[in-house]
This record gives sequence, structure tokens and C-alpha cells, in this order.
Amino acid sequence: MKKNAIVIMFDSLQFNYLGCYGNTWIKTPNMDRLAREGVLFENCYVEGLPTVPCRRSMHTGRFTLVEGGWRGLRTDDTTIADLCWGRPIDTALIFDCPMYRLPKFDYPRGFDKVWFTHGHEADDYFYENDPLLHYDPLDYVDDDVLEAYKNRVGEAPVKGCLGEVANYLKQRQYGNKKEDRYVAKTIRNAIMYLKMVDRNKQFFLWIDSFDPHEPWDPPSVYSDEPCMYDPDYKGRDMFLPFGEAVEGLYTEAQLHHVRMLYAELVTLCDEYLGVLMDTVRELGFEENTLFWMVSDHGEPMGNGEHGHGIMRKCRPWPYEELAHAPMILRVPGVKPGQRIKAFVQSCDVAPTVCDWLGIGVHPNMQGKSLLPLIRGEVDKVYDFAIAGYNGLSWAMYTEKWSYVHWVRIMDNDSEYRKEFFAKNQDFSHLAAVGGKAGRHPELENTKMNAPKKEEVNEIEARHNANASLDGEAQWTCTPSSTVDRPERDELYDRVNDPFQLHNVIAEHPDVAKRLLMQLTDYIDDLTNS
Repeated sequence: MKKNAIVIMFDSLQFNYLGCYGNTWIKTPNMDRLAREGVLFENCYVEGLPTVPCRRSMHTGRFTLVEGGWRGLRTDDTTIADLCWGRPIDTALIFDCPMYRLPKFDYPRGFDKVWFTHGHEADDYFYENDPLLHYDPLDYVDDDVLEAYKNRVGEAPVKGCLGEVANYLKQRQYGNKKEDRYVAKTIRNAIMYLKMVDRNKQFFLWIDSFDPHEPWDPPSVYSDEPCMYDPDYKGRDMFLPFGEAVEGLYTEAQLHHVRMLYAELVTLCDEYLGVLMDTVRELGFEENTLFWMVSDHGEPMGNGEHGHGIMRKCRPWPYEELAHAPMILRVPGVKPGQRIKAFVQSCDVAPTVCDWLGIGVHPNMQGKSLLPLIRGEVDKVYDFAIAGYNGLSWAMYTEKWSYVHWVRIMDNDSEYRKEFFAKNQDFSHLAAVGGKAGRHPELENTKMNAPKKEEVNEIEARHNANASLDGEAQWTCTPSSTVDRPERDELYDRVNDPFQLHNVIAEHPDVAKRLLMQLTDYIDDLTNS
């Protein structure tokens, strides 16, 4: 049997906005249908956040949290498409994710066919010379929000954000129906590929939909119909909200409406997923084709469990609403309707796809093939999951706990770590996490020496000198974002507080110490493998 693989990525798709993940009010019938036909992973975590690191992880099967974060493919990276090259496997990348397309990032490398749709977010410059005749960006932000944001950040950032809205509206003024959405165009192109592919050969198709990523402007924004999930709202449709701390900027009603616009866009993505699934069935591919729905992360959208106080990815915060992602896999011959609680990671995509296609798992891949797990041959592939932003934050998820470590520069500075541990061989890894923020009072009884101030300043200067706007420093695409983060690590009871609202590190210092040591050991092992 000639085996094929289809992976469809929905960018920024929150797991708890799907019916099959427990949401009782949203309409996602096709995602729910896929879960009934396949295997739903309840605990999938994106180890390297956000957009580009996750995709690199999925294509290479490596943990990107420890390997440079937001960056392009290296010449020594081995991707799924690389491994298909030179074999009788046709490959196609059909996408609209703009950051994916940067030439020197090289993510289309190795694909036989590449099809890109212009215009989404960072690619809006493609329309910047078009006149904006039919819309006004001020119609898509409430006056009180605009004034509050101006008082907070000043005139220049406000102009930049309104310019982002204006550029986007330049393309929407001539196409604002659901069939004009990027997800619709991308799925149509994918269907065109499936109808023309050589059935005598295997194929690997990667479909990458930037929807439901912001801008969150479902069809109701441009019609006389209200938002299907917030029909009584009277304010403006802020489909591209300012990425900032939300306190003092938005009302709870405004935040709720933004989330409902997002939910409506999720439902639209679900509709086109259904169109794709129907086509796969009609073309007779279900019997020999792995079909996998993934996301690169969720999305912060407000207070508490919705976003821990921020809107969009304007902080390097690896909380549940961002790091926990949906993952549903349908494999011919595998028992349908399974819900697997075992931890899985974004880097498991490449080894699983290669295993299914018959290529074999490449020795450089650190992720695991999930085929033994879904076939019931093993109970788990990891003891815990990790997530985070390279150089900024690490998080660890166990069955009982979630732990968030706010990384200081010395944590990722190999030169510093080498020198420090050479002088302090009897100290645990906890010695390196003091930095400018000092140490956890709860952990004072451990053997820790904080680095001297001049050492920290030297490391920071070296780090800043090497930063680049198109490399390490481009960890977010949100205008006016900062690298602000808490100065103390956090511990949460994952069973009773799954959305990490009550930090209990003071009550459980021994647990925090143990998890931090385990996490740093794991990071070290990944770095050296």
C-alpha cells in the first residue's frame, strides 16, 4: 500500500475553542468529527514558541526551545521534505503564513510544489500602495481604547498600529466574503493539488493556514449580520486589537467581543476543514492517508484564563492558553475515537510522518513517532512536557504540576554556564538562575550563588550585541511588544488549577526546587544531543 500524509496547520488555534476539547458553546462539527474518526491528544504542548520555532520543530523533529528560537532552517537541519527528496514521494507546501516565506529562512526548501497566498499580517505590505477608499481604520477601534492606548504609549506606536489596520483593510475592501478568507483560498489550493497528484506515487502535503490568527475579522465584521457568538454587542469590531496589557485599556465586554470574533473565525476554519475532509474521502485517500490537524500555539486574549492579562503575543509567556495546543490524528487501521492523555510535543510531527511514509525516523530527530502510542504498543513517550520561548522562558508540565521559569540571560549563555560551573562544581543548576532578579526566597536553603552584577552586565551586553531583528529578537510579530516578564518563577497545581491562576510556589518550595532541577537537567541534555 502506497502511504500518503496530509498535515494541516491552523495557526493560533486554542485547544479549548473546540467542541471535542470540551467547549460546549462553539460550533466545530468537523474538528469534532475528525476526533471521532481519529485520535485526540489531550496533552499536546508546543515546546518552542511561537510561530516559526514551532514550525521548525515540526519539520525537523527537534526541540527548538534550546536551539535558537525564531530562526530559519540551517543547512544541517533535516526536514520531512528533505527526506522525501530522492524518493518516489511527491511533496507540496500550500500556505499563507508570511513569516514562513522569508527567503533566507528557507522553510519551503525541499518541497516539489510551493503555493503561497499573499496578504496575511506581516505580508500586508504587498497591498501598501493600494489606495484605501472604502474603509476607515478608526471604525475598527473603540474611541476609549484608542485614547487609553495613546496615553500609555504615545502617538507614534498608535500610528503604527492604525497603519497595520489600514494596510489590512486595503485588501479587504475588495474581498470580504468568507470565500475570500485566507483559509478558504489555502484549502482550495490544497484541493486542487489533491485532484492533480499522481496516484501511482506517494505524496506528502503540508497545508498551512494562518487563520485563525489575527486579524480576527470573520465575515460578520463586514456585513449587517452580528457576530454569531456575541449578537447583542454594541461596540466596534476591534478585529486587530492593540497587543498590550489589557488592564486599563479594554473593558471586559470589549475583551469578550474580541474573543467571540476569534471564535467565529475558528468556526469558519472548521467549515473549510470539512470541505477538505470531504474531498479526501471523495478522492478515495482515506484508506491510505495519514490526516493530521495541528496548531503552533493558542492565543492570549484577556484576563485570567483567557490570557493572564495580555492581548496577543506581546509577552514571552508560556501559559496554558498559549502552550497547550490541539492535535488530532487520523491514521488508517488505528482504532478511532481514542483520547490519549499521555504528553506529546510539537517535535513529534516529523518522526511520526516519516515513520508512516516508510522513510524511518532520522537519527537527528529528538521527537518521538506517535504510531506506537496510538496503536497501544506503549503507554507514553514522555514523562512530562516542556514549552517556552528561547532565551526568555521555560515551562514544564507534569501530571500534577506546571512550573514556569523566567529565564535570565545566563541560563542560555553557554560561555557563562561553562565558566560558572567550572568554578562551582558542587553547586546544582539552581546556581545559575539568580541573576538580576535575585533568588526565590522559598529556595534560600539550597546551595546557590547568584552571579555578580558585573558578570550579569557583561553577559547582557554580549547578548544584546548579537541580537537581530530578523533572528533571535523577533520572538513576536506584535507591534510595540516588549520582553517584560515576572522576576519570580511560578508553580501551579495542574489538577485543581489547570489555567495557572494561583501561584503556589510559596506553599511548595521543595516541589519547585525539584522541578527546576529536573527542567534544567532536561534542557542541558537536549542542548547536548
